[in-house]
Amino acid sequence: MDYAEGLKKDVAEIKFLIHDLRVEWFFSEVIHYHVTLDTDLEIHGVDQAQVLHHADLDELRDQAADVRRSFRDYSTAVTSRSPDTTVLTAGKRLVQAAFDMCELVLNPLWGRSDRVLSLLPPESRSVRSRSHYMNCIRWICGIHYRLDHFLAEQEGRDPYEEFDVSEDITDFTRNVIYGYAVEKSAARVELRLDRLDRAVVRGRRHRFRRMFFNLVMNAVDALAGKNVGTVNITAVVEGEEVAISVKDDGSGMPEEKIAQLLTERASLDGELHSLGFVFVRQTAREFGGSVEIVSEVGEGTTTTVRLPHLPGATPTPRKPTNCEKLGLLQDTDAQPVKRLRRPGEPSPKAVQEKGVSWGAAILEDYRISDAPSPGCIFAIAVTEDDKVELFTHKPYERLWNITHEDLSPMLFEATVRGRLEEDEEKQPVLVLKAPQSVREYFELKEVAESERTAATHIRMIHDEYIRIARRLIASGMDEGMGVYLTDLGKHFPDRPELLEKEPFALAVLAGLRVSNE
Repeated sequence: MDYAEGLKKDVAEIKFLIHDLRVEWFFSEVIHYHVTLDTDLEIHGVDQAQVLHHADLDELRDQAADVRRSFRDYSTAVTSRSPDTTVLTAGKRLVQAAFDMCELVLNPLWGRSDRVLSLLPPESRSVRSRSHYMNCIRWICGIHYRLDHFLAEQEGRDPYEEFDVSEDITDFTRNVIYGYAVEKSAARVELRLDRLDRAVVRGRRHRFRRMFFNLVMNAVDALAGKNVGTVNITAVVEGEEVAISVKDDGSGMPEEKIAQLLTERASLDGELHSLGFVFVRQTAREFGGSVEIVSEVGEGTTTTVRLPHLPGATPTPRKPTNCEKLGLLQDTDAQPVKRLRRPGEPSPKAVQEKGVSWGAAILEDYRISDAPSPGCIFAIAVTEDDKVELFTHKPYERLWNITHEDLSPMLFEATVRGRLEEDEEKQPVLVLKAPQSVREYFELKEVAESERTAATHIRMIHDEYIRIARRLIASGMDEGMGVYLTDLGKHFPDRPELLEKEPFALAVLAGLRVSNE
């Protein structure tokens, strides 16, 4: 490889980093949000705050223009095969411009806008779009982290650490990657943190995170053509190694594509794209590990990175990021796990609606939605004696990309989640997604610890999907409504015909038998 050392190595490192940033869209969304906020301050007569905010907005726009110019110069230098020194100079200029943009966006005057929002009425556009804005901020926090550590590495200031991969995967996924998956897949892709064994490895933590992000990014991209999809993440100790796997149920790839991804390149000259997996292989090798891909066309892909771990080692305490210091991210190491309802406690009254026409309510949300692509979001839980114990819902709004966490902050990981959206033919289609957390689903359902098995979970979700379908039809939803389900093959393994005709009619799902029938 001609990029293993010296100038070629420096150029390759810049290319790897810039390829991973995916920053322009998020910067644009932040500017759009602050334009909306500026307009709202003017409309509602918050004059003093509006004058100050407008000046800051001009500064933000100027910095964004510098990022765009720098990227244009860098792209031209790479694609025209300019000398390596020219590419490196242009790349460094772009990295610095992006870093300066992150610093400006994450300045407390910008990132912590809640004080300004408190001056506006709840129905104002900027207040309603805060969830989408915070997803963008989380992503920009991740960009800032990577740029900061890249610059430190270039200056020889980034030390090797011993860290627990399970803690790092959990932290990075919840604080950074989740926002990317939500925004770039219209919330159709589900990220699931499954089995995560404690395993301490030694290396540069920020490079591990960049490698892990590339694995997840590839999986999310593989689901681009699907109406609903799942990415499962595991870290399993196997002898002297920890196997970190990212599995998607996307389109899969042929053997020749796998061979291409696993083959070393002689040169990266002129290359702007398809650099992510080169970085994955390089980083795995740096940690003393290996990479393997298992895929089947039409079924999905599992990419596994195996790294040697250090049994009995104590991980180096992780330093809080700048975003955590500013309170922009949740420090998962320091936060207690939220508690759900315990046996004997009453169900949340706020989400119980006696006599609600659940199916009709969802259809009405879809009808009144004023989003460019109309739709609605809901969460529902049906007991084994066929009672709706939880139902909460909201239509999509023009400037608010609502998530299930916004809809039901305490229970969003414990319930079946749904969306009603347009398909490619502009017809409404129902998307039902299994609960995100097995543990919290069992707690919501008050399942005894001794009965909390994988088989029990599969059976309960199988039955609840069917009961939900029945309740929706009985309360106003058309039985011919098309349905997509996550983990269809897992929860209905005896119904292969369903896999062949997605979306299938809601009546088909409602007509299946639950376990006790």
